[in-house]
Amino acid sequence: MPMTPEHLDERLAEAARYAVLRRLAPAIRHDMAGVLQPISMMAAMLEKRIRKPMPDLVALGTNSAAISTMSREAAGSCMSLMTWLAPKENNPVPLGEGIADAIGLVQTELSFRGFNLVNESTGIDAKLPRSVLRSAFMAALLALTDESEGPATVTISAAANDIDATIAILVQPAGGEAPMPNPHNYRRLDWDDAQAIARIEHVYMVQSAGRVDMRCPIPPPEESA
Repeated sequence: MPMTPEHLDERLAEAARYAVLRRLAPAIRHDMAGVLQPISMMAAMLEKRIRKPMPDLVALGTNSAAISTMSREAAGSCMSLMTWLAPKENNPVPLGEGIADAIGLVQTELSFRGFNLVNESTGIDAKLPRSVLRSAFMAALLALTDESEGPATVTISAAANDIDATIAILVQPAGGEAPMPNPHNYRRLDWDDAQAIARIEHVYMVQSAGRVDMRCPIPPPEESA
């Protein structure tokens, strides 16, 4: 049976989302390791103290309580990171918060590659579906930095009214050597990827030299409750 244009758009968006997740997987793994490592270190210290001829029971109790607290916090952090891979819901989130969440995941890697991220979107409370920011916005950010030919400042700005929100990503060359290539041996994101996701998310996206502008419809109040 021939594939309809709607089904084709869904397949292309699905492939593009997979490409984005492949690029994000190392950052997710790194962040998970970061929240679990202190627990491992604390457990090793607790084990040494237990093996002493006369262990300090008060100190052991304190360490045990600390491990319990750290474990709960780590579980929450890991569950939050896992929603990138398997989202449970697509609830609307404040625009500024959602952008900060997205760029927080890639900021370290982009910094290593020579990009300085400047986020000017903080404090905007208009809500967008989380998938718009974690997929369409992220694909645009990665595509824009992947095509950059040198170190650059990446400025992210946003605005909103009652009808829609706009997001702009601007790359301004900073001079110097070419940025480090993608260190994870996975292909670059391109504008076909970004546009495929934008179409399925009902986002209007315009790309130009060193810049991308996005216009995203704001869900009605009953959908953002």
